[in-house]
Amino acid sequence: MGQVMSYGLTQTDVEELREHSGGKFSQQEIEALYKRFRSLDRGRKGYISAEEFMNIPELSINPLSHRLERMCESINFKEFVGLLSAFSRNASREDKLQAIFAVYDIDGDGLVTADDLGLMLRHLAGSSLGEENISRVVQRAFQEAGVTGKGFAFDDFAKALHGSPVALQVDIPSEW
Repeated sequence: MGQVMSYGLTQTDVEELREHSGGKFSQQEIEALYKRFRSLDRGRKGYISAEEFMNIPELSINPLSHRLERMCESINFKEFVGLLSAFSRNASREDKLQAIFAVYDIDGDGLVTADDLGLMLRHLAGSSLGEENISRVVQRAFQEAGVTGKGFAFDDFAKALHGSPVALQVDIPSEW
């Protein structure tokens, strides 16, 4: 399989993971991610549960953390690298938009519907916005994007966010 490195990955493993991430992570970043993954995988099961995943402070304080938790009942290291690759500084705008779209597409039907968008706004704003205002924001978003059907397909979603900064990034400290 290749030379085993001190932290449990072979060079072949690292190369496969770099390919899986689309080259978005360097060898050093993959090594740091593996170290962090192993620290989260307390039972050495080879995967982390949603609860363990949410022990990452940067995720647990995110207002959309509940969606990430629901999307990942359990996750192995390869999936962990794939998920985080969308947040790499080397990820394209399209990669980041795909990740955001997946979070907003609550039922996974390939559309961000009015219900999906309303639910996300409720999670983001809490009770401070109120149902009437949430409905207005959702209606306005659909009108401004020119969406007349059931919801935003990915292309509509990307067009609606055209010109908006999408600066999702995860920094991978070498000593995680």
